[in-house]
Amino acid sequence: MKTFTKFSFLFFVLMLSWSKLFAQPGPIKNLRYNDDFSYLQSEAIVKKGTDKLKYIPLSHKNHYVSFGGEVREWYEYRKNSNFGDLPPGSVDNKNGILQHRLMLHADFQLGHRVRTFVQLNNTLEFGNQNAPIPEIAVDGLGLHQAFVEYQFGKQKQQRKMSLRVGRQEYDFGNGLLISSREGPNNRLSFDGITLLTNTLSNNIHLLVATPVIIETGIFDNKHIKEYVWGGYANLRQTKNNKLDAYYLGFYSERRQFNYVSGINRRHTVGMRAHNHGSKFYYDVETMLQAGKFNDLKVAALNVTGEVRYIFQSAFWKPMIGIGASYITGDYDANDNQMNTFDPMYPKPVYGLAIPQGPTNISHIRPTFGFQPTDKLFFNFRYYYLARTSIQDGTYTPGMVQVRPIPNITSDKRRLGNQFALDVFYIINQHFTFLNFVSHVEAGPYPMETGVGKNVFYWASALQYKF
Repeated sequence: MKTFTKFSFLFFVLMLSWSKLFAQPGPIKNLRYNDDFSYLQSEAIVKKGTDKLKYIPLSHKNHYVSFGGEVREWYEYRKNSNFGDLPPGSVDNKNGILQHRLMLHADFQLGHRVRTFVQLNNTLEFGNQNAPIPEIAVDGLGLHQAFVEYQFGKQKQQRKMSLRVGRQEYDFGNGLLISSREGPNNRLSFDGITLLTNTLSNNIHLLVATPVIIETGIFDNKHIKEYVWGGYANLRQTKNNKLDAYYLGFYSERRQFNYVSGINRRHTVGMRAHNHGSKFYYDVETMLQAGKFNDLKVAALNVTGEVRYIFQSAFWKPMIGIGASYITGDYDANDNQMNTFDPMYPKPVYGLAIPQGPTNISHIRPTFGFQPTDKLFFNFRYYYLARTSIQDGTYTPGMVQVRPIPNITSDKRRLGNQFALDVFYIINQHFTFLNFVSHVEAGPYPMETGVGKNVFYWASALQYKF
């Protein structure tokens, strides 16, 4: 009853959204190179404010540059991070921390064939008594994206093909395998080659890429021996019921499974069916993984789905839904198989309250929400989280094993119960105000493998994009 009272109060005094974090309205997109301000090319449009930066003609016909960017100020407070099990020498930040993100980009359109996109990234952290999380929190100044794109064929033909070479972001499907990683302070980019084919109903990405590893200094980001390749197809884009199909290969020399290092070679084949309608919403995805980890054969699985229904004609448009997943871990350390699913570069699927990635985890997630206005969204979620296999540990989204620590074993399965409240307020197409709060009740597994304290997490953010 105390938990319900606490969240009932926070429900009406906090504003937040996690589930709609990417739902930027208008021409501003999550992947900024997809922004569409072409309507500003008309001389009949009166440009005001930052719209004047969106279409600046250059010396030649059909040559122009568009500038854009974002500023995000994010405050967060954590109590009992990782269920109270902190790294040696670390402490809870009792006053919380402030994270700052500044990103600026320039999009040069040189005729209808050639395009150059450049984006700089500056992320800082204030008030943290501990060292920043590697790759996630701080980048003094970095070249986040820098690519050249060439478009083949005739300008007005329906089928378009282009080749993109250089540093770029990816965000495929639900972001369960490769994402731009919007939640944390540092977004994720890759150095790669991408061949894109677009028609009215389908688009296909073929890629070979390596991730950019973010360091905390100025222009000091680097690479490691980690690569991804394959193809992602968005099919039936003009239909209500859409379909994605993909194959992605993966090679890494920095993964550890149950604290065993080695060479990880993966092949992931996946299928996603989805309909994000105004009333009925469903999204179901299945991924199969094969390959080798050292001398072990890989056989892993991820089945994830969610169904929602929005009562559009009812007062405040209430929404009900349920989601679930079954993601394998290693079933037997003594057989010749590796069953631990490797999500490669996912978004934070379960939020930022606990360091849990989509590996060796099964969950059930009822949701309830409503929309008082066109700009204000509320969403309440409950997670039941448990290990799929008690023979394997739990991992962060970046595949760093969290627990159990070496030489500690546990036959407990349940990780905990998470209560999350999200409220999302779109002030206009430029400003978004976010708040979210989570309370995680520790289950038997973190209690047996560590301190096992309950977790409280709260964050507020104001984001401006132009």
